Formats: sequence, structure tokens, C-alpha cells
Amino acid sequence: MLSFYKNLAKLTRNTSKLVGKKGTDLPGKVLRKLDKNILVKLAKQFDEIVFVTGTNGKTTTSNLIGHTLKKAGINFVNNFEGANMLDGIISTFAVQSNNNTKLAIIEIDEGSIKRVMEYITPTRFVINNFFRDQIDRFGEIDTLIATIGEQLEGKDVQLILNSDDPFVTRLAKYGKNNIYFGISKDAYKFSDYGISESKFCPNCGTELTYSYIHYSQLGYYKCSNCGFSRPNPDYTVTYAELKPFISLSINNEDSFSTRLAGDYNIYNILAAYTLLNILGIKKEKIKKGLGSYTSKNGRMQSIEITSKTTALLNLAKNPAGLNASLAIGKTIDTRINYLLILNDNGADGFDISWIWDTDFNILASQNINNIICSGKRAKELALRLKYSEVYANIVVLENIKEAVARLKKYSEKYSIVIPNYTALIETQKELEN
Repeated sequence: MLSFYKNLAKLTRNTSKLVGKKGTDLPGKVLRKLDKNILVKLAKQFDEIVFVTGTNGKTTTSNLIGHTLKKAGINFVNNFEGANMLDGIISTFAVQSNNNTKLAIIEIDEGSIKRVMEYITPTRFVINNFFRDQIDRFGEIDTLIATIGEQLEGKDVQLILNSDDPFVTRLAKYGKNNIYFGISKDAYKFSDYGISESKFCPNCGTELTYSYIHYSQLGYYKCSNCGFSRPNPDYTVTYAELKPFISLSINNEDSFSTRLAGDYNIYNILAAYTLLNILGIKKEKIKKGLGSYTSKNGRMQSIEITSKTTALLNLAKNPAGLNASLAIGKTIDTRINYLLILNDNGADGFDISWIWDTDFNILASQNINNIICSGKRAKELALRLKYSEVYANIVVLENIKEAVARLKKYSEKYSIVIPNYTALIETQKELEN
């Protein structure tokens, strides 16, 4: 019967693709209609199921892991296309697995953890960070973390946690044989993203004391009242630089260069490195895999849009993510352009007030010619820019196709393109045309 379900899933996916759809979720929807416990049955053959989550960077981290495993010749399944909710995860197991597949690397949407864990429990769980994101979907961070903790309680799950984020390490009590990763104080000076999440102790509510901050709430923290503090990481970035791509050293011994820009990706690379080491992949294979990865999914993706112009495309859907994307311009010496796209569709979250928590003054020191605002809420973006210290020609073109066409007329060598969630695919398509 399971073979029938897998064949049906593949047929459904192929049919969906023939009519121009991605086919990432539909197979899961169909199978779940036929058998509500299909995910339980599909997952039984796996010895190792790894979940990867976090507000920012889960797709990049998951894809870094998947790319490296593929280069190492490991048989596994991975929802590399980013279908990270229940139906997409069912589709991944049904379409990709065979009888010899024993390892699954599953990116999972934070808000879908409760629903997915009704059916399967991971053996390991990589958690990178938590920031405010789509408040009308997830609620505040405390609510989200409490819900995740409820799913982990009493389960035999090894947690791989970002030691620098107190929101993440508050989940440590639910894990078994936890492993931590972090960045040392003197390894790299992050850009000042200007956003500060809550910095209060999750145990007693006392304001945390920081001896060092990388950015936002990530850093070296301690509660003077109850002793809650940053755990010592097992895997530490001891040196990193961007020119504009990341080179780094881990635990003062493993040094390698990557093809990823954006300093926030230091954490994503470290999270992937940590998990791959835990899985027993040889270090040389890990460095070779992480060093050769290039994005094709709109996460710091480089696209040549004319013979002389390159667009750096990067998804951003919350203040921390957008601040990090805006800071990329600081690594470029020549004059640049920006295309910012903001939608408010259901998958984005209808509340766009988060753009007022974003520090657009990051752009003040950059050498910018033009900023195009696009998407359904382009006018709000333009208004927000007018309240910041940005001196550039601001253009409003709500239609994404028209906005990209205008961008392609500019002659600057680099343009930074930052769409939010539902704007990403259309923007990517227009840039590549």
C-alpha cells in the first residue's frame, strides 16, 4: 500500500508541474485525504530525521546541509524547495524516499512544528534563532517558543542550539545530550542592525546582562538573579571575514571559504557544519560541500540581469532579516541600486507594521543612486523611507514586472533586491528573464 501512495504522490507532482505549478504541496494534500496518518507510515523506515528551524536562515541552513550530503554521496531526503509545512513535508517523504533511504533533513516552519509533531518526532532538531515574524500567524515570540517547548517535552530529541540566542537556549531543558554552536566575541563585528528583541530572562523575567552583543538579542548574556546564561558552545566560529563572501574558521582549526555573502549567513554555515559533524561526515567533505554551495532560491542569490549588472536577491520578511539584507550594501564600494518589494498576502502576514521597526538608516552611509519600491504595499515602503536618513531617488512601481524592468535600465554594477515571501518567486522570475 505504501508503494501505491508513493507512486500516486509522484504522479500528482508530475501532473502539477505540467500545468505550471511547483507540485511541492499537492501530493501531500492528496495523500492526507486518503490516509490521515500517512506521514507516520512514510517516516517509519527512517533511522534519522533531522528538523531544521528558526525565524531566519532555516532554508539556507537546510540547503547547505543537503548540498554537502549530496556531494558526500549520502542517500537522504530533503525539502530543498522550501515546502516546510505539513503537506510539503509529506510530499518530500513520499516523492523522494526509497527503501534504502534512512536519513531525512527537514526544514520546518516554526508555526507548523505542533501540527507536524502530532505525527512524527525528529531524532535531532537544529534551532538557529527566533525573531518577531508574522505576528498575526505566530503570535509573540514567547507564545511560539512555549508551543514548541510543549511539543518537545517528554520526547527523546537531541537539540542543536544557537548558544548566542537566549530565545533558543530556553528550549534546552526539553532536549537530550544538547549540542551548542556560537560565535566568539572577537571573531567578527556584525553590522549594527538597530533592532533589539526582548532581553529578559525566560526563567524569572529579570533583564539579562550582556557582556557582548553580536546583534539584536544574540550575544553573551547572563541573568544576575537566577543564573540563566549563554552555554559554552561545542562549535565556535573563532574568525570570520566578508570580501564580500564569507571565509571563516571554526574551533581555531577548520578554516574554509564559501560563496555566500551576508554576515548573518555565518550562523547558517556554522549550524550546518555542526549538524554535519554530529552525523559523522568527514571534515574535508563538510568543508568542500559548504564551500561550494551557491543559492538558487532567492536567499542571497546572485543573478546577472544585464551584461554589466548583477542583482543580489535576498528574501526578508521581518525586521531582523530586512536589516541584515540592507547591511549587505555596506560591503559594496561602488554606487548601487535597491529594489524593495512588500506584499501583504496571507502567507506574508497582513500586518506590515514591522517595517517601522526596521532600521532603514543603515542605508544612510551607502552609495545609493535609486531605490525602487514595489509590491502591494509599495507606497508604505516609500513613506517609511521618507522618515529615514536615506538620500536617493525613490521610485514607486507597485507592479513587480514594471519595477524589475526599470531596475534593468540602470547602469550600476550591483543592485540589491529584497522581496518578502509571496513576492519572491515573481521577482526571481522577472530578474532571470
